[in-house]
Amino acid sequence: MKKTTVQALTALALALLILLALDRLTNRLDVVKGHAWDFVYYIDMAENGVWGNPNLAAPYAYRFITPLLARGLNQLLGTPTFMGFKLLAYGGLLMALWGVYLAARKLGAGFWAALVVMSVPAGALFNVKFLLFDFYRPDQLAYPLLVFAILALMYRKLGLAVPLGVLGLLIREYLIIPIAIALYLWAREWWANRRDVRPLVWMGLTGAGTLLVLALPRWLIPITMTQQILDPFNDPKFLQTLFDMPLNWKRNYNYIFNLAAYWMPLLILATPGRLRRAWQGLGAYRPWIWIYLGVNLLGMMYGGTDMMRYATFFFIPQAFFISLILQDREQPVHVYEVLYLWGALVIFNRLLFQFPIWDFNAYLDFYAGYGDVITRGSALRWAEWLGLTGLGAALREVWLRSANLREMTLQALVDRLPAWAR
Repeated sequence: MKKTTVQALTALALALLILLALDRLTNRLDVVKGHAWDFVYYIDMAENGVWGNPNLAAPYAYRFITPLLARGLNQLLGTPTFMGFKLLAYGGLLMALWGVYLAARKLGAGFWAALVVMSVPAGALFNVKFLLFDFYRPDQLAYPLLVFAILALMYRKLGLAVPLGVLGLLIREYLIIPIAIALYLWAREWWANRRDVRPLVWMGLTGAGTLLVLALPRWLIPITMTQQILDPFNDPKFLQTLFDMPLNWKRNYNYIFNLAAYWMPLLILATPGRLRRAWQGLGAYRPWIWIYLGVNLLGMMYGGTDMMRYATFFFIPQAFFISLILQDREQPVHVYEVLYLWGALVIFNRLLFQFPIWDFNAYLDFYAGYGDVITRGSALRWAEWLGLTGLGAALREVWLRSANLREMTLQALVDRLPAWAR
């Protein structure tokens, strides 16, 4: 068996251990009166199906694949509703973390550096811990489809990336990202050789297929209400909402906080030089990053009240940047920086604590950044972020300037390992 295969399987096993550890530290959402959020609709579809169901609401009814898969698992195994979702959460999150590892390797990161990259979404805001708490969401399947679609694009397998993206639109609308990148690649190919119309044909087929998958569920599935904040099909106040939401300063306050909170790992490791070299190292991937960021920033603004969940879809561009920073030769990353990063993730993302679902206000303050809700807890979370990020920057400067710590870089320690362990 090849060394890279053994390492990939080792990464997969480590991802499973991380999931088991976080699951042990995380309580399970109790579906009780007064906490009837999105999960109620997914549970209803898993228990009662879609056709003939009088309780369907937008946009959840259009994301029917996850609850129907859970329904199928429960019927096959004879298990209660939560078990099907829990199995999907484990499988999806495991594949998502492994996909991040594989993407880091594709970007040139070594085995140990790729494991560090994989650990970032594992300990991030809402990527894993939240979905082990509330596993009724479709995100656990959207993450792996998204990362493997991006991987397919990295290997120039557009014929695989686009179907993954189109299928994923029935799970989470963020799967439009690999489709948009594929369209860009075909457009660039056509522009380079305008006599070849094949890229235009692929663009037309992809666009038509995407519109069909987005439109058909909204046309065929009858809903009784909409909970979609920006809903051009079912909300007569669509235009008013479109222009009013960016003017809500409280929401903007939380919008910025969620961005800062999710990108904290990169900010802890970044220096201007590291960022500049990482951006240069992205090369042909730079337009992908712009497309990805543009879609996700709009999704955060108009997607819903729990913007922190929308921020989690930045896990791929953050993995790209950190993968390249960990390969930086001019300012090599110290082991102490990685250890500090892990400590900051554990502290800031409350990895050792349970979700206080028994107290609604405490639950909102657990991570903060919810909708346009600003409380004392919101200010404390900003202070915590500033403290952890600022201390990380200060310690980084000390470590980078210290001649005694030159041999304590991540790469230097890896180089000392026997060849089979690198």
